[in-house]
Amino acid sequence: MGTPDFACPTLEKLIADPDFDVVAIYTREPQIAGRGQKITNSPIHQLALKHNLKVITPKTLRDAKAQKEFFNLQADVAVVVAYGLILPQEILDGTKFGCVNIHPSLLPKWRGASPIQRPLMAGDRETGITIIKMDKGVDSGKMMVQEKFPLDGSETYADLAEKLSQMGAEILVKTLKKLRDGNVVLIKQDDALASYAKKIEKEECKINWQESAEIIERKIRALNGSLEAFFNYGDEKIKIFKAEILDENSVGESGKILDEKLSIQCGKGSIRPLVLQRQGKNQVTIRDLLLGFKPEVGKILN
Repeated sequence: MGTPDFACPTLEKLIADPDFDVVAIYTREPQIAGRGQKITNSPIHQLALKHNLKVITPKTLRDAKAQKEFFNLQADVAVVVAYGLILPQEILDGTKFGCVNIHPSLLPKWRGASPIQRPLMAGDRETGITIIKMDKGVDSGKMMVQEKFPLDGSETYADLAEKLSQMGAEILVKTLKKLRDGNVVLIKQDDALASYAKKIEKEECKINWQESAEIIERKIRALNGSLEAFFNYGDEKIKIFKAEILDENSVGESGKILDEKLSIQCGKGSIRPLVLQRQGKNQVTIRDLLLGFKPEVGKILN
């Protein structure tokens, strides 16, 4: 049960392993997308069709018909990776071993919708994968296994999502085999230590120049490959994919363009964008941008 690219490595591992028989794929309904308004299947849907697997795309799993279809599969376990639909108790209890979820954070830290972005925004020094047996709560199920790895402060969302998707797939396959053999110990999460990774809204992607250079640079990395951080230059929206911190402690008027290289004063410290995208144009380096774009030194970005 999954939807985005993040779920694909797990399905590929399960298909390739002779110990598993994938009886069905659950994913979101095909969406209308793009300028041509074409009906588009999710990445998991496309992968399933490539391997001639049965694909089921219910609007909800709360009605009796959808639940009966699920029960009739007689699955031993449901693997859930960024699926997108709420699983009612009937579905959670509808297989021999229950529903097993790959969560890309060190639970109980960063439960919720944005567990890859939020650690980067917060400047966490480590993250990882937690495999849980799902319950009705938000990422609150008992833990089956957890593996950590360090963050060095240079990762983008795109980098980290790729690493965690591959890591999660490897750990999931090993965990399922232990579950089958009765070698998994379920550990209750400490709810008192939980934190919530709330969904990232588009307005949050707009850079607030009153924040420190450190916080802004982390946000740019955390949104690179997701919604992308941006600022307004007059009426034009400009996205930033990569930036460098020039000074962590300088003070001045927030949002002020400091020089012709587009160095920008923050609430504390200053940054310089390194990879940007002007509205309606391609992504470019700052060097290429400045060939045809002359920033107004002294201008205050709102």
